[in-house]
Amino acid sequence: MERIFEAVRAAGLRALAVALAAAALVGGTPTPARADASQLCRAASNMVLAPADVALSPFIAAKDEYYGLREIGDPMALKVIAAGPGYLLLLGLQAGGTVFREISALIELPMGMVTLFREGAQPPLFRSQQDAWALYSEDYGVCPVHFGVSYNTINDG
Repeated sequence: MERIFEAVRAAGLRALAVALAAAALVGGTPTPARADASQLCRAASNMVLAPADVALSPFIAAKDEYYGLREIGDPMALKVIAAGPGYLLLLGLQAGGTVFREISALIELPMGMVTLFREGAQPPLFRSQQDAWALYSEDYGVCPVHFGVSYNTINDG
């Protein structure tokens, strides 16, 4: 009986060795790279730079209001009366846009890891961050770096 167990154990070890060698040969063959890190990079960039947008929210809201007061042809009395509430509104919109940027980063992070193993990239979940005016805006290959982003619609420059 012990001879049978020894024979099965020896055959099992040989079969395991052959299976591992075959897996190494099949899995080790090089294939063309298909990874797309743009979504993962965008998610990481949004996650890291969204706090800078929160910190710069008072400045960005003031800049947007200054632009709106100068460019929009409202009567002077309306501009004077609405300046305070308008600033608070723009500040809230700016902070809210930053929260959406952080949430989109958290949603895109796991999807970005999946796209590393397949072709193609997903479009941004929160596109306005890439299209909006920012204090600093640069694209390093597939990795966008934007901070001090204005999420308010009155701003186009």
